[in-house]
Amino acid sequence: MSKILELIDDFRLNQEIQDRKPEYITLCMYRLNRWYEFMLEEFSISEVEDVKPLHMKKYIQHCQQLGIEKQITINGSLSTLRVFFNYLVEEEFIDEFDNPMRRIKNLKEEKRVIRTFNDDEVQRIISDVAEETYSNIRDKLILIMLFDTGIRVSELCSIRVQDVSTKQILIHGKGSKQRLVYISKYMRRYMRKYEAFKKERFKHKHPEEIEDYYFLDQCAVKLSRSRINKILKQHCKSAGVRKEVRCSPHDCRHYFAQKQLRNGIDVYSLSRLLGHFDTQITSNYLRGLDQDAILEMGRIKSPLNKMKIR
Repeated sequence: MSKILELIDDFRLNQEIQDRKPEYITLCMYRLNRWYEFMLEEFSISEVEDVKPLHMKKYIQHCQQLGIEKQITINGSLSTLRVFFNYLVEEEFIDEFDNPMRRIKNLKEEKRVIRTFNDDEVQRIISDVAEETYSNIRDKLILIMLFDTGIRVSELCSIRVQDVSTKQILIHGKGSKQRLVYISKYMRRYMRKYEAFKKERFKHKHPEEIEDYYFLDQCAVKLSRSRINKILKQHCKSAGVRKEVRCSPHDCRHYFAQKQLRNGIDVYSLSRLLGHFDTQITSNYLRGLDQDAILEMGRIKSPLNKMKIR
């Protein structure tokens, strides 16, 4: 018989070997340990062979009855449990048909409309940043990059100097997946300016004292996600962004996706740029477009537009 706690530790070790991001591993451990505590307290189950689909359903019901988590959050926990049990199957700790998550489906999530920035707000936010100091130029480029590429804030923090080339940036995304994003002419102009200010700012530092991340704080250390959140919120407040917009870096990603759709990009190409594993995730951004925008996209892309019909 295999102890669940020991298997969770084994799973953690495997995730570290696979070079998963520390934040992802921490989240997985939190979800798995919380589930294990429930199994132990409610059913006195400590060995994986005793876990049945009914126990998993009882856990889902327990999460729902707590009333503090949305369906999407519970689905996140189920996703981690699937990964965990699939790993146990692969390592032959349990048989495939004994996998208690094999037939467990996700809960139905509320289909909410994604509200994000409009063009005027984006222009005001970016224009709000002065161009006087190293920090000013860096912050302006950060905002430009969030709006212009749709990358996640964690991905932006993780960009290294060697990831940046003339026309594209190598992004280290979720699940250790890599992808390329383009560099627009507008973004390139500010990248050149930032790189010049960065060189001047740290010219007296020894190379070993400068971390090799692209965006650095005043001490030549990698910028944190919380710092980028503060930068965005500060300029959103100053620019007078509507209250219904959360003003988080992920809202910049929403803006990017909806703007690209309005400009006529197809969902598959957008999915590749965003680093989604499934185009169904990308298609959720369509719900944020109003009917007029969808009709206009249809007119522009009409199958008969370029035909010469007599």
